[in-house]
Amino acid sequence: MRFSYVWREISLRKRRHLTAIFGLSIGVALLVVLQVLSRAYKDAARMPLQEIGADISIQRSGDVPQELQGAVFPCSAVTIHHQELAQIGRMPGVRAVGQAVLMWVFDKDQFTMVLGLDPTNPVGPGKLRNFVTKGRFLEGDAPQALVDVTSARDRHIDVGGMVTILGRAYPVVGLVDASRASKIAVANVYLPLHEAQSLAKASPQVQAVSPFDADDMNLVFVSADQEAIPALSTALRRLLGDKTSIASPDSFLRQLGNLFALSDKFAAATSLIVMVVAFLMVFKTIAGSIQERAREIGVLKCLGWTNGNVIGQLLAESLTECFLSGLLGLGLAWAVCFLLGFQQVKIPIPWEMSPTPHFLPGGGEPVFKVVALPAHLSWSISLFAMSLSLLVGGITSILCIGRITRIKPSEVLRHE
Repeated sequence: MRFSYVWREISLRKRRHLTAIFGLSIGVALLVVLQVLSRAYKDAARMPLQEIGADISIQRSGDVPQELQGAVFPCSAVTIHHQELAQIGRMPGVRAVGQAVLMWVFDKDQFTMVLGLDPTNPVGPGKLRNFVTKGRFLEGDAPQALVDVTSARDRHIDVGGMVTILGRAYPVVGLVDASRASKIAVANVYLPLHEAQSLAKASPQVQAVSPFDADDMNLVFVSADQEAIPALSTALRRLLGDKTSIASPDSFLRQLGNLFALSDKFAAATSLIVMVVAFLMVFKTIAGSIQERAREIGVLKCLGWTNGNVIGQLLAESLTECFLSGLLGLGLAWAVCFLLGFQQVKIPIPWEMSPTPHFLPGGGEPVFKVVALPAHLSWSISLFAMSLSLLVGGITSILCIGRITRIKPSEVLRHE
């Protein structure tokens, strides 16, 4: 096998080989971009929950509050009992569990969304500690509150001041910009979990619609193994009943539309078609090259080249052609992925996961989490594409071996 001969052949038949290289590179680029897009939309669908350290969020829907007075639960988030939480924590694939209590509080002509959270738990709204803009995050068991920066501005509240919820005064220890975090379980005021549980337990409106004990909650967040999420979703619905709302990356992917929910199948089918077309193109190029070079191959055999030598030479040419195609295809794919990285995706957040009374301004408007499309060309996809490109070259060369072995020097030279 002579590499100088490889380059000489490619340079002498530039049009044929460059056409094949460019055609296969387009196939490689399309294959890579489709795979990157498929992964990017799946990664984007994980972001709303990842921002609160979870893979699954759980709510149970129930009856509408009988009276909008005092503390009430939204109809999309009623009681989940602490016994059920313990069962969830023991399920296969569950790594950690977080909990929260979300309430609507109608207090002296003022509406407040209150969220009780465990500040020590990294799964759930405890992640808000990363978005504190002034003061500090919740610490210890003393009565205290965080206030969203927008609510603090509207109500003229600052760190060191007080916020009153149902007659209970809480010192404001910090301001938090929840708009920079996930749109899931947002609130105006954030309290320690046990304080919110106490308010819910003491509310006649809560108890009338959904009996609540001091250790219960109405929001659950689960960190789980990725491969276990589909099975976990089924098991959770079986445990908590048909009225359970379970959000996972798959459910957010479906929110983006059926095309993106089927992105894996779409990418696989399209990639298969692209590679079949690229395979046929390379096969045609090699077969045509053998036909054109029959006299040349006959002369080489007369000079002592064996079938193995000729096959090795043509295999080297084919692999070189496919290697160049792979490099060019990856270059094109990288450029496309770079441009795709500037695109933004609006992920719809269901009202149930961010419930605001419809009678309030903006209460019925759709809520979106806007994220940059995480289109990244990974090493694994790049290596797969290069390997597949070389595999195409190898297979097409092997399929053409029969033509090479049938070339007889005497037969070829007789007609020249």
